[in-house]
Amino acid sequence: MAARYSKAFMPLSQVKEKEFLSRPMGCKGIGFSFVRCKPGQGATYVHRHKVQEEVFIALKGEGTIILDGKRIRMPEGTIVRVSPTVWRALGNDSNKDVVFMILGAIPPKKFPLGGRTLLGDGIPNRKKVPLWRKA
Repeated sequence: MAARYSKAFMPLSQVKEKEFLSRPMGCKGIGFSFVRCKPGQGATYVHRHKVQEEVFIALKGEGTIILDGKRIRMPEGTIVRVSPTVWRALGNDSNKDVVFMILGAIPPKKFPLGGRTLLGDGIPNRKKVPLWRKA
């Protein structure tokens, strides 16, 4: 029986050029990776998808994303969602390293499902309330 959860540790300082983590984590429906772009570097081609949308997050530094030929700055903390058919490329126009997180998922058949959970198919149990330790 496969593990029902997995855990990893990836400090941003240790992110290399590309860290694809979905398979090592045992993911079946979501893809994610960390990408480090050095100054003046980035994707060497644009790409798009048939059905998968992607989310790009600038975790450290200021990056750039090119969407259908338009250059968009991504200061640290910027989150960009990209529709499947948009041509995209990720890179770094700044003078310091940038670290991105990239997310993509298998779309459910009846998406969007509504609600405020990740894919809208959450099933809450509001009777079970976790108790958190006070700092």
